[in-house]
Amino acid sequence: MVSCFQGQHILWLLRRLKFYVIINSFICAVTAAALLVQTRIPHSVVGSYAGILVRLACMIGWFEWISTFKGKIYGAKRMMLTRPQQLSILCHILVVVVPTEMATLFVGSSYVGVTTPTTYTSVLEEFVYFIPKSLVLELVFDLFHFGMHYTCHQIPLLYQYVHKQHHMHLHPSPLSTYEESPVDLILTNVVPMAIALAVGPSLSLHQLHLLLAYKTYVEVAGHSGLDIKGMSFPQMPLVQCVHICIRVHDHDLHHTHPSVNFAKRFSIWDRLFRTYKASTM
Repeated sequence: MVSCFQGQHILWLLRRLKFYVIINSFICAVTAAALLVQTRIPHSVVGSYAGILVRLACMIGWFEWISTFKGKIYGAKRMMLTRPQQLSILCHILVVVVPTEMATLFVGSSYVGVTTPTTYTSVLEEFVYFIPKSLVLELVFDLFHFGMHYTCHQIPLLYQYVHKQHHMHLHPSPLSTYEESPVDLILTNVVPMAIALAVGPSLSLHQLHLLLAYKTYVEVAGHSGLDIKGMSFPQMPLVQCVHICIRVHDHDLHHTHPSVNFAKRFSIWDRLFRTYKASTM
């Protein structure tokens, strides 16, 4: 006979499973939609631009939608973007962010299928192989992102002319995720991802697009300001058991306390270099 405690535990597991299925199905669907748009447009450059724009729009839209019914960190005290700020960031995404993401995709495409088959017997098999590969790649990415991000804060000239733009908003939002200068995007995103793809496990084309979709999801989630419990490696909930994943609250704290929490995926690097501060919220 199932005890009350066991019943509660089963319900908790079912809720976690529900969120796991919803989140990962959404990210996979966005990946498929972006790839479909990209492949349907004959011109490769235009196709890449359109596919990336679909991916960014879906991720930002997803969290903007969630913000309509989920609570926010600091609640009513949280500062929101003005209409001119929103329009400015949207233009910035079109002119700067999408081309930068295209550079990441171009670099990643050069590593596709180098040491791994480009086809699998099923979509499920491809995703199962993707999970451990993405864990390794994101650990490497996060190490170099941490290093670049920390450096941008420690060198006054770099902070003033490269990274300060990203800290214009004390309270980030899904849209302000991409309030970054071109050099900042290259140093903290393109370069770390290029290094991770160069030294990490090889991917198929679909796995590469999945990796970039998960990256976008986690980036926007980390800046969403939502009071939610989602973790930074949604591909595999078991990773949370080793307590290295970070929450929205952790990166939100970086924007109010810029001397802590420089990593984006895992707390391991901040803990190692003694810059980690757990959120009390």
